[in-house]
Amino acid sequence: MPSSYYFCLTLAIQALLIAGCGDSGPDLGPTGTLRGTVMFESTPVTEGSVHLSHLQEGHGGVAQIDGSGAYAIDSYRGLPVGTYQVTVIPPMVEVDAGPNSPKSESPKDMKNIPQKYRDPSTSGLTVEITAGENTFEINMSGK
Repeated sequence: MPSSYYFCLTLAIQALLIAGCGDSGPDLGPTGTLRGTVMFESTPVTEGSVHLSHLQEGHGGVAQIDGSGAYAIDSYRGLPVGTYQVTVIPPMVEVDAGPNSPKSESPKDMKNIPQKYRDPSTSGLTVEITAGENTFEINMSGK
Protein backbone atom coordinates (compact mmCIF):
# COMPACT_ATOMS: atom_id res chain seq x y z
CA MET A 1 0.00 0.00 0.00
CA PRO A 2 1.21 3.51 -0.66
CA SER A 3 2.79 5.40 2.21
CA SER A 4 0.18 8.15 1.84
CA TYR A 5 -2.46 5.63 2.94
CA TYR A 6 -0.60 4.94 6.19
CA PHE A 7 0.02 8.63 6.71
CA CYS A 8 -3.71 9.43 6.35
CA LEU A 9 -4.65 6.48 8.57
CA THR A 10 -2.21 7.68 11.26
CA LEU A 11 -3.62 11.21 11.09
CA ALA A 12 -7.19 9.90 11.39
CA ILE A 13 -6.32 7.78 14.44
CA GLN A 14 -4.54 10.70 16.10
CA ALA A 15 -7.51 12.98 15.46
CA LEU A 16 -9.85 10.46 17.08
CA LEU A 17 -7.57 10.07 20.09
CA ILE A 18 -7.29 13.82 20.57
CA ALA A 19 -11.06 14.28 20.24
CA GLY A 20 -11.62 11.56 22.84
CA CYS A 21 -9.32 13.30 25.31
CA GLY A 22 -11.12 16.63 25.19
CA ASP A 23 -13.24 18.34 27.81
CA SER A 24 -16.29 16.31 28.81
CA GLY A 25 -18.51 19.38 28.89
CA PRO A 26 -19.05 22.39 31.08
CA ASP A 27 -18.28 22.23 34.79
CA LEU A 28 -21.64 21.77 36.47
CA GLY A 29 -20.27 22.23 39.97
CA PRO A 30 -20.96 19.74 42.76
CA THR A 31 -23.07 16.75 41.76
CA GLY A 32 -24.97 13.96 43.44
CA THR A 33 -26.49 10.60 42.65
CA LEU A 34 -30.06 9.53 43.33
CA ARG A 35 -31.67 6.22 44.11
CA GLY A 36 -34.92 5.05 45.62
CA THR A 37 -38.05 3.02 45.00
CA VAL A 38 -41.34 3.77 43.29
CA MET A 39 -44.49 2.59 45.04
CA PHE A 40 -48.20 2.85 44.28
CA GLU A 41 -50.33 2.42 47.38
CA SER A 42 -47.59 0.36 49.13
CA THR A 43 -46.95 -1.90 46.10
CA PRO A 44 -43.77 -1.58 44.00
CA VAL A 45 -44.17 -0.21 40.48
CA THR A 46 -42.14 -2.66 38.39
CA GLU A 47 -41.75 -0.85 35.07
CA GLY A 48 -41.52 2.63 33.67
CA SER A 49 -39.06 5.44 34.32
CA VAL A 50 -38.39 8.29 36.72
CA HIS A 51 -37.66 11.66 35.07
CA LEU A 52 -36.00 14.61 36.80
CA SER A 53 -35.94 18.19 35.54
CA HIS A 54 -33.90 20.92 37.30
CA LEU A 55 -36.20 23.82 38.12
CA GLN A 56 -33.76 26.62 37.16
CA GLU A 57 -31.07 25.18 34.91
CA GLY A 58 -32.84 22.69 32.67
CA HIS A 59 -30.54 19.79 33.62
CA GLY A 60 -32.18 16.46 34.16
CA GLY A 61 -31.90 12.75 34.35
CA VAL A 62 -33.83 9.57 33.62
CA ALA A 63 -33.75 6.24 35.43
CA GLN A 64 -35.46 2.99 34.51
CA ILE A 65 -37.57 1.33 37.21
CA ASP A 66 -36.55 -2.29 37.78
CA GLY A 67 -38.68 -5.32 38.72
CA SER A 68 -38.44 -4.52 42.44
CA GLY A 69 -39.50 -0.87 42.01
CA ALA A 70 -35.95 0.46 42.43
CA TYR A 71 -34.37 3.19 40.32
CA ALA A 72 -30.97 4.89 40.30
CA ILE A 73 -29.31 7.82 38.55
CA ASP A 74 -25.58 7.23 38.83
CA SER A 75 -24.30 8.78 35.62
CA TYR A 76 -20.56 9.38 35.52
CA ARG A 77 -21.17 13.12 35.92
CA GLY A 78 -24.05 12.84 38.40
CA LEU A 79 -26.83 15.39 38.82
CA PRO A 80 -25.90 19.01 39.53
CA VAL A 81 -27.06 20.03 43.01
CA GLY A 82 -30.43 21.77 43.15
CA THR A 83 -34.17 21.21 43.17
CA TYR A 84 -35.72 18.91 40.57
CA GLN A 85 -39.29 18.24 39.53
CA VAL A 86 -40.00 14.50 39.39
CA THR A 87 -42.37 12.58 37.14
CA VAL A 88 -43.03 8.87 36.72
CA ILE A 89 -43.67 7.72 33.17
CA PRO A 90 -45.02 4.35 31.99
CA PRO A 91 -43.01 2.45 29.39
CA MET A 92 -43.84 3.04 25.75
CA VAL A 93 -45.53 0.27 23.78
CA GLU A 94 -45.92 -0.12 20.05
CA VAL A 95 -49.40 0.64 18.76
CA ASP A 96 -50.68 -0.72 15.49
CA ALA A 97 -52.95 1.92 13.94
CA GLY A 98 -54.11 -0.32 11.11
CA PRO A 99 -52.85 -1.97 7.95
CA ASN A 100 -52.20 1.28 6.05
CA SER A 101 -50.71 3.24 8.92
CA PRO A 102 -47.20 3.21 10.33
CA LYS A 103 -46.76 1.79 13.79
CA SER A 104 -46.33 4.31 16.57
CA GLU A 105 -45.62 4.31 20.29
CA SER A 106 -47.89 5.26 23.15
CA PRO A 107 -47.53 5.08 26.94
CA LYS A 108 -48.58 1.69 28.31
CA ASP A 109 -51.93 1.78 30.13
CA MET A 110 -50.89 1.42 33.77
CA LYS A 111 -53.32 2.09 36.60
CA ASN A 112 -50.41 2.12 39.10
CA ILE A 113 -48.94 5.28 37.52
CA PRO A 114 -51.80 7.79 37.74
CA GLN A 115 -51.93 10.53 35.12
CA LYS A 116 -51.18 13.17 37.79
CA TYR A 117 -47.62 11.81 38.30
CA ARG A 118 -46.80 11.84 34.58
CA ASP A 119 -46.77 15.64 34.29
CA PRO A 120 -44.25 17.85 36.13
CA SER A 121 -46.86 20.57 36.64
CA THR A 122 -49.23 18.20 38.50
CA SER A 123 -47.03 15.51 40.05
CA GLY A 124 -46.32 17.48 43.21
CA LEU A 125 -43.01 15.61 43.44
CA THR A 126 -39.74 17.48 43.95
CA VAL A 127 -36.37 16.35 45.25
CA GLU A 128 -33.39 18.36 46.48
CA ILE A 129 -30.11 16.90 45.19
CA THR A 130 -27.09 17.58 47.39
CA ALA A 131 -23.46 16.63 46.71
CA GLY A 132 -22.92 12.88 47.16
CA GLU A 133 -25.52 10.16 47.53
CA ASN A 134 -29.24 11.01 47.76
CA THR A 135 -32.34 8.89 48.33
CA PHE A 136 -35.89 9.72 47.28
CA GLU A 137 -38.76 7.31 47.85
CA ILE A 138 -41.73 7.91 45.53
CA ASN A 139 -45.07 6.93 47.07
CA MET A 140 -47.96 7.50 44.68
CA SER A 141 -51.64 7.16 45.43
CA GLY A 142 -54.77 6.99 43.33
CA LYS A 143 -56.44 9.77 45.28
